[in-house]
Amino acid sequence: MAKSIRPQLTYPISLRRLTVRRAYDVSEGMRRVELEGHELCGGERNGFTLPEFASDGFDDELKIFYPDPETGKLSLPEQRDRFIDWPRDPRPESRTYTVRDFDADAGVLVLDFARHARGVATDWAETAVVGSEIHIAGPKMAWLHPVGADWLFIGGDDTALPAIARWRETMPRDSTGVALLEVDNAASEFAIDHPVGVEVRWLHRDGVPAARSTALIDATLAEPWRDGKPFCWFAGETGVLRPIRTYLRTTRELPRERVEVTGYWRAPVGDDLDVDLDEDGADLHHLGDLVPPFALRAAVSLGIGPALRNGARTTAQLANEVGAHAPSLARLLRYLGTLELLEERDGGWALTRAGSALDDDSETEGLDLTDPLAQEQLALTGMLDVIRTGVPVGTGREAARELDPALDAALIAAEADDLSYVATSFGSAEVPFARGEHLVVAGDGVLSVLATALTGDEELRVTLLERPSRVAAQLAVLPARHRDRVTVVHGTGLDSWPVTDGTVLLVGALRDLPDADAAHLLRLAAGAGGRVLVFETLLGIDEIDDHDAGDDLRALCTTGVGTRTLTELEAVVAAAGLSATARSIGWGELLLTLARV
Repeated sequence: MAKSIRPQLTYPISLRRLTVRRAYDVSEGMRRVELEGHELCGGERNGFTLPEFASDGFDDELKIFYPDPETGKLSLPEQRDRFIDWPRDPRPESRTYTVRDFDADAGVLVLDFARHARGVATDWAETAVVGSEIHIAGPKMAWLHPVGADWLFIGGDDTALPAIARWRETMPRDSTGVALLEVDNAASEFAIDHPVGVEVRWLHRDGVPAARSTALIDATLAEPWRDGKPFCWFAGETGVLRPIRTYLRTTRELPRERVEVTGYWRAPVGDDLDVDLDEDGADLHHLGDLVPPFALRAAVSLGIGPALRNGARTTAQLANEVGAHAPSLARLLRYLGTLELLEERDGGWALTRAGSALDDDSETEGLDLTDPLAQEQLALTGMLDVIRTGVPVGTGREAARELDPALDAALIAAEADDLSYVATSFGSAEVPFARGEHLVVAGDGVLSVLATALTGDEELRVTLLERPSRVAAQLAVLPARHRDRVTVVHGTGLDSWPVTDGTVLLVGALRDLPDADAAHLLRLAAGAGGRVLVFETLLGIDEIDDHDAGDDLRALCTTGVGTRTLTELEAVVAAAGLSATARSIGWGELLLTLARV
């Protein structure tokens, strides 16, 4: 299932130095800064080419970099090939903002800053003068106007106004729908051009803090529902948006691809729950505590959040609703109370403001242990034996997939989602295919990267090499209009390959294979004829963080392989008797072209 009905574009991530052209007030609640600079036209930084600045979506985001508020020193990322490398110490001070407008002909980039709260970004905007210098990075992607929406339901607070205003100005003139715009008062309103079919309603907080106002919630729930299939877009404070997301997804039963609710900022909700560090080092007992992740996953899997959506419930009531053993559930609820996710109220248990995240599907995604992908993470409990032996937990992921079709389909769909960020590279100038070329492809989700190429070339031929049990899931990631253009040949890639005079494209085809098997597959693929392209998710050691390292350990436990580095992948290529030439696509991901030695 598609994540959104909005078409997606990706751009190389580029760091640019710009200067203030003009700064002025749009309204009492909005400050505007216009930026200019020759690097908007492209150029070179750190020896790498900067493309021209591009922003095609109404809610494109970029990073703005500021001096450290305490030291006054400016720390910047390093430009690399199509991406930026973030230093760890000191970490650059940055904020994320929406592109309000970009005039390529005039060379002017416009940013709007909401004044609902003070911070490093708004302070800079208030004091910016002509010639002031600022650095930006991005946008790295754009989501375009939704395709297949009969009407639009739009809403947000001050922080969402730049995106909403740009959208209303650029959306098709025959668009219909309603936009709910929450600001402090009438003095914060300003004129925005928009199609006559899109009604505009300004909502006033009248002095109520933005994070405590229910104006947007009340107006959303009271809005008359229209006929047809909508696309809903809301942005603002995370806590305020949760009941709106619940209403759209649950009450109105809208599928995920028609609802986009994004937290642009988060109000403080109490004490900081991050892991404490003392002068001597990390609190290892806190870091190693296994109770929080398992308790949270149990709560999500049981559906504690949705069960408490309409108010407090006793333990017995909850046990009956979620299908649990009441005395055991009581202990889980008590523990969640110590985490300040639940509180005792009206003779029962209720969600706290922080705990409302348990009823937010965007927050709980991936935590439900009834989801096959979440179940896979339980392999981490066998990490000690894996580290000692190098053997994956149980029979390994490949065997588990054979026994569990749901896991098989989920893994393919997840890979296709991940590949969406590089999909537009294939069939474009970055990775061109000849007119009518014959592609032989393999790997989880590989067909998802060919939608652009198949749309642009009706003569392009595709052969998918896949085992019979996975064909349906593989075809499901490709738009239906293209599926009949794919010929299927059954196989594992470890036995034989269809012959082609075109390109053999391997996308993630090596990730679960031991080195010897991966090298064997490459030898056979190279013997199929034509050029061989290999795209794998690689572990970047130089810029590794805890999330990347954690993903590597999870992969190790399920496959015994982990996530390969470029050096490790090149060793597999060499063992196959081949050589590899790497080049960057997407956001600096590496695509390898193989050749016989």
